[in-house]
Amino acid sequence: MHFNNQPTITPQQREGLQKAEKAISTGNLSLAEIEFRKLVESHIQLPQVYSQLALICAKTNRIEEAKSLWTFSLKIVPNFPDALLGLGDICKFERNFKQAIHYYQQVLNVNPKISLGHLNLSYCYLQIGKLDESEQSCLKALTITPNFLQGEEHLGQIYIAKGELDKAKALCAKQIKVNNRNVKAIYTLGNILKSQGKLDEAKTYYQQAIAIHPEYSQAHFTFATINKYADSQDPHIALMLEQYNKTNLPVDNKIQLAFALAKAYEDLQDYAQAFLFLKTGNDLRYARNNYTIESDEAFISNIINTFTKDSVDKAKLTPETSSKPIFIIGMPRSGTTLVEKILASHSKVHGAGELEHFFKLSTEGFLTENNNFLFSPLDQYPKEKLANIAREYLKQLESIDSDADYITDKLPFNMLMVGFIKLAFPNAKIIHCVRNAKDNCLSIYKKNFTTDNYRFAYNLKTLGQFHRLYQKLMQHWHENFPESIYDIEYEALIKNPDVEIKKLVQACDLDWQEACLNFHRTEAVIKTASAYQVRQPIYDTSVGLWQKYQENITELLEELAVDEK
Repeated sequence: MHFNNQPTITPQQREGLQKAEKAISTGNLSLAEIEFRKLVESHIQLPQVYSQLALICAKTNRIEEAKSLWTFSLKIVPNFPDALLGLGDICKFERNFKQAIHYYQQVLNVNPKISLGHLNLSYCYLQIGKLDESEQSCLKALTITPNFLQGEEHLGQIYIAKGELDKAKALCAKQIKVNNRNVKAIYTLGNILKSQGKLDEAKTYYQQAIAIHPEYSQAHFTFATINKYADSQDPHIALMLEQYNKTNLPVDNKIQLAFALAKAYEDLQDYAQAFLFLKTGNDLRYARNNYTIESDEAFISNIINTFTKDSVDKAKLTPETSSKPIFIIGMPRSGTTLVEKILASHSKVHGAGELEHFFKLSTEGFLTENNNFLFSPLDQYPKEKLANIAREYLKQLESIDSDADYITDKLPFNMLMVGFIKLAFPNAKIIHCVRNAKDNCLSIYKKNFTTDNYRFAYNLKTLGQFHRLYQKLMQHWHENFPESIYDIEYEALIKNPDVEIKKLVQACDLDWQEACLNFHRTEAVIKTASAYQVRQPIYDTSVGLWQKYQENITELLEELAVDEK
């Protein structure tokens, strides 16, 4: 810390600053906190003191106090960069990306040479789907700080998001040339190859990353998702168990290894052992969130009460006539990726994967603290605000592929936004993927999701409760918008693909193309958890799988049976 041109401080305060600074330099945060708190009690007017104390609070998960301290720093010195960066980081952590962008832009207005500010800005732009802005900000960070490894790694993720995989590969190759033990670059190369369906090549990169860094649990986990285990003595199982049984193993590592080992033992048909690992991984993830079903019950009830046929009809302005979007909705793990892959095999359809843009347009500005994050009656929103949803979403689709007649959006949770879909795009196709509830919930329970959007998923009871809410919601949509939603049943698709695929294509008003039957041969990038499965011809091994775990999932089965009683 530098204290040139600072307000006058007493000798005692200066001594305290020196002690705090020394404690920070040696990593003794508890001692540093004591000294900083003494300085705060003395009403010192140095913003660095409050900012450093805020940083310590943030590092120890005292987020509200950190916010308060950084805000106070700004009262002493408006636009104090460290405080703006800190508040931006908190907003980024809380996934309030628009507010985070505001703070980072303020930082860069004060000092445009802060490379970390540009990088954080880039990260936030990526999260809200502004890929070009994200790339520009990241390139600025790299211009200021050439060979900024964190920046290069992030740029690679931007290229992947934009589908510019050759650029992403070249960046990884550059990093590996500089350091042939760069496991992140090696791992990323594996992920790119996996998304392209080059699974054997991807495996070699994951194995290379594991050989360099056996503790790299993410590589173990992803390798396990595309590897078929046939022998309980498989060396990779032994290596994962060795890592899993280490004392003081970080929680993230334990979670990833638990899900990976569950997959391995399921391959070996040792379902009892598989469930033990599944339960460990799920319990660890569930413990991170203070989740109860009540908040989702209130939200879905609010949606049902707000979005009726009458309210949507009354809220419409000049309707958007575009039929470009095809929304594929349903529970996670219900076959949405499979359905998208089939449709994207058609020459007129571009498969865009899980786009968050429509969901964000339908929630940001509509769900606020003032209305307890519930929807108000539609007639209380400005007409222009409602019309903006279609306008902005079409811009996003045009930026993805301006030539495609249709673009699929397979974000499962757009099932919550069917009312807004009917409001914004009355001509859009809505495909609802339906799967046996027991198999569907088990498949969700087996998935270590990359986001925290599925907090209900890690507990058998709340998983069953949420599935019942989903069924209630879909019944509401079907009753209010009959003939607007096409249901495709996973089991029927698996049993009789020729018939069901032709019906699906017809439901989307597409001409028939044989490529849709041979979807697994179509070259396309797949980024979701189902990347391995949809590269295979249709198989039925997951149908009825819940029966193998029946003794272990009684809590789930009881919840699913509630409405049957």
